[in-house]
Order: sequence, then C-alpha cells, then structure tokens
Amino acid sequence: MNIDRIGKTIVLLRKEHGYTQEELAELIQVSPQAVSKWENGRSLPDTTLLPALAKALHTSIDNLLNQNDLQILSAYYGDGIDAIDVTGRLNRLIQNDRLDIEVTEPLFACQSSKERPAFLIVKYQMGDRISYIFVKENDRLLIDAGTVGMTFEDSEENLRIVAAVYGTRYRYHDVMSKIAHYQFFDWNGYWANQELFPSDPANDGKEYLTLVYLNQNGIHLATCGECENLQYTEDKCDLFRKRASEEYYIPNVPALPEFGSGNECSWAAAFTSALQTMGIPTDYHEVMGVSGACYRLAFCTPDWDYSSVDGLIVYDFAKPAYEAFGYKSCFEDHMDKEYRADVRKKIVENISENRPVLAINLRVAPEWGIICGYKESGTKLFCRTKYDREIIDSEEYKADKPNEFDYLYVDNWPFMISYFTEKQVPPTERENLIRSLQILIDCNQQGKVREYATGIEAYRVWAEELQQNAWYDAHDDEDLFRRLSVNQFCVLALCDARRSAASYLASGRRLLPEYAVELEQIISCFEKVSMLADSIRNMVGLEGSVPASDVRRFWTKEKRAVQAEILLNMRELELKAIETAASFIA
Repeated sequence: MNIDRIGKTIVLLRKEHGYTQEELAELIQVSPQAVSKWENGRSLPDTTLLPALAKALHTSIDNLLNQNDLQILSAYYGDGIDAIDVTGRLNRLIQNDRLDIEVTEPLFACQSSKERPAFLIVKYQMGDRISYIFVKENDRLLIDAGTVGMTFEDSEENLRIVAAVYGTRYRYHDVMSKIAHYQFFDWNGYWANQELFPSDPANDGKEYLTLVYLNQNGIHLATCGECENLQYTEDKCDLFRKRASEEYYIPNVPALPEFGSGNECSWAAAFTSALQTMGIPTDYHEVMGVSGACYRLAFCTPDWDYSSVDGLIVYDFAKPAYEAFGYKSCFEDHMDKEYRADVRKKIVENISENRPVLAINLRVAPEWGIICGYKESGTKLFCRTKYDREIIDSEEYKADKPNEFDYLYVDNWPFMISYFTEKQVPPTERENLIRSLQILIDCNQQGKVREYATGIEAYRVWAEELQQNAWYDAHDDEDLFRRLSVNQFCVLALCDARRSAASYLASGRRLLPEYAVELEQIISCFEKVSMLADSIRNMVGLEGSVPASDVRRFWTKEKRAVQAEILLNMRELELKAIETAASFIA
C-alpha cells in the first residue's frame, strides 16, 4: 500500500474543505501530530478511524485508500433534478491512469428524464491536484495526464457558472453568452423563458434552463422549467430551483419508511429526511441519539393509547436535535384558526427557501411528517408521511400524479408545526454525546407527565397493568384487541429506540476515551435491552397481525406475564445505565 499516496489524498481533501490540521484532528478526536504523520507518509490512520476521517473529508473510505494516480472522487449523471452516483463505475473504467468513455445512458445502466438535458459532472484527483470536469450526454469524456480540468482555487467569486443550456434533452441552445450578459446586472436568479433565452423553433413542449457551476464545495447541476427560475442563495454560493410564487416543491425529499420497516419514530424519521434534503450528512440513529429520543419511553395509563409513542409527547427532544445540527427550533402549537393565514404564509416562505417544515397529523393519523411543497399560494400543501406508500403504488395515483416528486396532498391542518430557523455553530460530536447522556438522566427523572408514566417508571406501570388479569377477564374482545394493538405499537417503538441508542453510543466510543469503561457498560446495557425488546416483539407480533376474533386465545395471561417480567428486567438494565452515566456526566 502506497502510504505517500494516501497521505497526499488526505492533504488535498483537507485543504479543499478549508481545514487546518488542528481542525481536522479535532473533528475526528485525534492529535494534530497524528494528522501530520498521515499526511507526511510516516503512518496510516487506524482502521477504526477511517469512517470518521472519510466523513470529515466528505469522501469514501475507498477513495482515501485508492492507489491510482487518477481517481474519481465523485461523479453524478443526471439533469439537475434527478441524478445517480456513478463514482464507483467510473473508477472501475480507469485503465493505466486514463479514463476515456462516451457519456451515454447504457454505460451507466440508468434511465434519465426524456425532457431535460443530461450531463455528467466529475470531481477527480490526478496526482497532487483536484479538478472538475463536465460532459454533455453523448459527448466524450477524456481524463489523463494531459487533461486540464477546472478548479476553484483563489477565486474571488462565490460561484462560477461554467456551462448553460436552454431547451429540451434533444434540442437546446448554448446560452453561456446570455448568462454572462445577465451577470452584469447582478440579478438574484435567472428565469426560464424564451424572452431571456433563445428557444429552438422545433420545441413545442416545456423547455428547461440547465446550469453547471463551481463553488467551494465542488461542481453542481441546477435545472428549472419554463415559468420557474434558478435562484441564488443569500450568500450567492449556490443555486436552487424556485417555482412561480403560487407553486413550489422542494426537490427529492427522501420518503419515510412505513411503520414496521424501520425508523419507527415518525418525528425522528421526518427530521432525518429534512436534514438530508438540506444537504446535512446524518442518519436516523444519529438523530435519535443527539436528541435523546433513543432513551424515551412513555406509557399512557390507565387508558392505553397510541399517543404513547409520539416522539415529543412527554419531553422536548426537538430542541437538542435542532441545536446539535446548528439550528434553532421554532414551534407553532395548537394555533387558533384566526392565525392560520399567517402560519400558512410562514410555511410558504420556508418551503420557497428549500427548508422543509415538520408537522404532525398531515395525513391518516396524528404522526409526524414533512411539508415539502405547495400550490395556489399555499392553499394546497404537499407532504411526506409514513402512510404514503400504499397510495403512491396504486394505479389510480400513477394515472394522475399531482407532482413529479410523488408528494401527496396534506389532508389535515396540523396541530403542531416545527421550523428550521436561525443557523448557528453546531456543537462538536463530543459535546453532543455528553448532552445525549445528560438527557438519558433527565428524561428518566420525570415520573408522570399528565396521563403518561415516563422512563423507568413507565416500565413498572406497563408491567403492572399487563398483569391485571381481572381487567382482561372483565372486558370484551374489542377492548382487549385495542389494548393488544397499543401494546404491539409501543413494543415496536421501544425496540427501535433502544437499537438506535446502542448504535449511536457505539459510534461515539472514540469521543470519550477517559470514560471508555463506563461508556462500554452503558452500551452493553442498551444492547441487552434492545435484544429483550426484540424478544417481546417476536412474542406479541406486529399491529394487525392477530385477528380480533383470536385475540383472547393469542394474548394469554401467560404471555402477558412473560412480557411483564422482561419489561422489569429491561428496567433494571436501564437503571444501571442511568447510574453509570450519572457517575461521570456533570
């Protein structure tokens, strides 16, 4: 393995992202001397550090360890709205430090839009230099030692447009001269219409403005259709698609998985999807961890209710979550109808600036989802929720899609809304981990909140009420079936949360080296709790898996007793985890 090559790659990527050796060292919790040794080829990063190092440098482990003189750091083939990552495929096509291909759909085994012009945009490293290049569909891409790619070094511009076309996929004009002319006027964006850009006489349908541009973060594609515009961000470092004032959709908001298929906390799932939409690298387990929602447990007593699993019902996990990623949270809660027009305007403003809005009770049931589009000036809103898949897969929906992103209409005015507001400097990963463990302690000290038992107290109450056999004997099958459904839903949420707790804490082992033993004990507790929760789930099934007519025969007092015993064992494990955390978190 060429240690010098790996060191030079780390230097290039560090400098490209503007980090000093000290700043990179702090991000991955190592000494600046360690970073210096890597970059000078005197040693290699420990394999356990590679995921964190790759994340900090916005690359992959494969790219860090690549031994070729030429390597593709990132490559996307698309049209500015839809794109696929073809980095790995291009790296496999390199021969003798040379890449020579015709850019076509069959090469990438994909199908792009039939309407919009397609491009391949590439960030690559050749020797000691990182460069960028782009190629239009059906043109040739050649990268070798003689290729002079583009760079953004020492540029006085925040953003540099390097290519512009207007038209359709098969008929378009190069409009770079028009863009150069309009830049003189310092506009906030560019409208796609034939008054500003020449239209091909053969085009009878919708045409598109597509720009390729460079900024400090690399090379990008941006596209909008007629009557829309490509708008600069406030700092003029990026472009985004903005539609006419009465209609706009945030592009490509990730779908939320259905209940029972992962990411069960609807609030955390929506929050994760929103962050990813805004280009913030994270995943569900990290969101659950930094918010502390991975430790939550609420149990509605004596009237068992599905609301027990609402991520924010008994504790404000949202505030630490927003702050962990550098935002302040802003909530609208149970708004009077007289303020609805003002709230609607606020939603439209956030969506128009590509900031998703989280809200509860958008469709089907009071679960969290994402408002991600609007039309008719916001009188119609569009969303992502955990209940979308069945509708999207239906033939009726496919015949009359309301928009190109498969967003569904918001059916209900939400009773709680949450916005991403003022941007601020986020805490370090270590600070987030310490705060997470403090939340573990805090949220288990609440006892009872309204009708909900919380934390370790919820375990005790839940176990007790499972063993109130007189209640189960006295009530009919319908009451029993409802209680089983709530039980199944609560077990599913508990299993998911504790799995997230174990995963998040395990990923942070390197952040608290001085308390490695204590942290390992806490991780072990949550791993055991997660396994016990899984055993309960396997015993009681998933919601809807048992017919109402079979509920009494299926959910016997023996099964309830076994579950109660397991819940009390889980309670003891979590008490131990809380005590261990309290011993060193101050």
